[in-house]
Amino acid sequence: MFDAPSQVLRFMQGYGDDLVADIAPADFCRQPVPGINHPAWIVGHLAFAADGHSRYAGGEPQLGDWQAKFGYGSPLTDRPADYPAKDELIQAWHDANDRLIAAVQAASADALAQPTQGPLGEALPTVGEFLVFSMTGHTSLHLGQLSAWRRADGRDPLF
Repeated sequence: MFDAPSQVLRFMQGYGDDLVADIAPADFCRQPVPGINHPAWIVGHLAFAADGHSRYAGGEPQLGDWQAKFGYGSPLTDRPADYPAKDELIQAWHDANDRLIAAVQAASADALAQPTQGPLGEALPTVGEFLVFSMTGHTSLHLGQLSAWRRADGRDPLF
């Protein structure tokens, strides 16, 4: 059931890797426009979200301590010392995607049919629907922010 969303997530991960490839670690927290999500927050948030969302499919999240820096509504700073290094963020995102894919592919039909809790429950009534959104829509939304950051920073678009 999750082959297609898993493939989309892998594609989006590769696109995300391309989006950050030419960004120097020192620039990962730069905000060329006030208030714009910078690459460090975006990549960290995607890692934190994939990691946390895996629990709905029976996964074991490992980045719970990232809530304050990368959770929904967390404050941004422009200080690189406030965030893990670029390479660490990218690796954490890849590892979290691996855990999410493994969890959804191993999840039972009963687990995926459970009701979604929280504000997205009305729009995405089952855990399975929520996880498809997490793997595709949520990732795409934030990579769109990263693409916008690139343009605001004077970089060429990639897609």
